[in-house]
Amino acid sequence: MITRTKYISFRVSNIEKKAIAMAAKECNLSTSEFARRASLNMKVTLRFSPEELQVYNDLHAYHRNFKSLSNLIKSKHFHKNDMILYELEVLINLMKSHLGKFEQ
Repeated sequence: MITRTKYISFRVSNIEKKAIAMAAKECNLSTSEFARRASLNMKVTLRFSPEELQVYNDLHAYHRNFKSLSNLIKSKHFHKNDMILYELEVLINLMKSHLGKFEQ
């Protein structure tokens, strides 16, 4: 058995952390073992392709931006347009729903 005594850490976004944890779980590996294998070019099987991860990262960014717009429209400094607000809320909820499926 290999004795591992050295420690490496790196920063990831919340969604990247969840994606790594999900991929590790699907491979039946700990996140440490999964990261170790991936960084050493050992075989790991991923549920999501890099393109799919990019789509969810983009969707997460869009969700934040639309939520900010919604908050701006709700503020007292903006003349409210109920139709725009309704459409933004629908879009925000749809994005949140899709992100929720990814984060489970």
